[in-house]
Amino acid sequence: MMTIAEIARLAGVSKATVSNVLNGRVDQVSPKTRARIERIIKEYGYVPKRAARSLKSNRTRTIALLFPHLPANLIANTFFFPGFLSGVARACEEASYQLLITTSARSCDTEFHYEALVRSRSVDGFIVSEIFVNDPRFVVLREFRIPFVSIGKPEGEDISWISWVDHNQEEVSYKAVQRLLELGHRDIVFLGLSRGRVYTMQRLAGYSKALKERGIPLREELILTEEIEKDKVAEKLGKLKEQGIAFSALFVIAESLALSALRALQDLGFRIPQDVSILGNIETDNYRFYVPQLSGIRVRTEDLGYETARLLIDLIEGKVQGPVGKYLEADFVEGCSIGPCGERR
Repeated sequence: MMTIAEIARLAGVSKATVSNVLNGRVDQVSPKTRARIERIIKEYGYVPKRAARSLKSNRTRTIALLFPHLPANLIANTFFFPGFLSGVARACEEASYQLLITTSARSCDTEFHYEALVRSRSVDGFIVSEIFVNDPRFVVLREFRIPFVSIGKPEGEDISWISWVDHNQEEVSYKAVQRLLELGHRDIVFLGLSRGRVYTMQRLAGYSKALKERGIPLREELILTEEIEKDKVAEKLGKLKEQGIAFSALFVIAESLALSALRALQDLGFRIPQDVSILGNIETDNYRFYVPQLSGIRVRTEDLGYETARLLIDLIEGKVQGPVGKYLEADFVEGCSIGPCGERR
């Protein structure tokens, strides 16, 4: 049986270097060396010794939440994950499962990282986060026939076999923008993440549908969908003001971005909601303490985490047969950050 020592010998490196690659510490290994080690691992079908511990029961009672390339500040800059992880942990505790949270050092390493975890037999299933259109991770997991659940309804070719839990992103977005339209707003900024993200694409579809029904043309200059971090929101909105681009409302798909937008607009001299309305995604109870109180779509992140993990565990234990798709309810919170379209634009 192939060992770490033999892989190291074939690759011409130390055992510590092989261990770094196997454990995802690829920032400590040159790309050329890493590629050589990964090729040998795949060629010889190496499985770590710890896999033997689970052979008798064929179950580790561990599920993995593996992020694609995870920026160091992702969790710090978003309000979604703390509640979500709390829900996942609760489901794991109830079922006596462990949760492994891991990430790829670089976006191009993600599929290899999944393969390494599957081959190690150290987990029974995966929660797939931060999904993209035609996400290649789904193909990897399907090839290995290991249970997994997607956070969010996937988009792409042949997705009917994928289990997922989500809010109906297009529908809640549509209803939220309808609320702004009812208040007389026509020039509505869409503030989100990259269009490759399924979540952004579905929210944008609801936004577009609501405008189209009212005969309002889509204005590309009002659609801000780059990978916007909190400290970039002020810059983006400031440019709109400098360029004289008219807008009377913002529809924002993440609470952290909505809070940044609220502060940025106030710094630019706008009154909320008299001059500009903000309708955001509400992921925590903190929205009640913003000034003004945030209006938006209330998504229950802890429930989403719990239901996602619970479904995965049920799939692992054969209590349900996949694929399963499940929508959770989302509520609208009126708040104080939206109002009738004002005179100032």
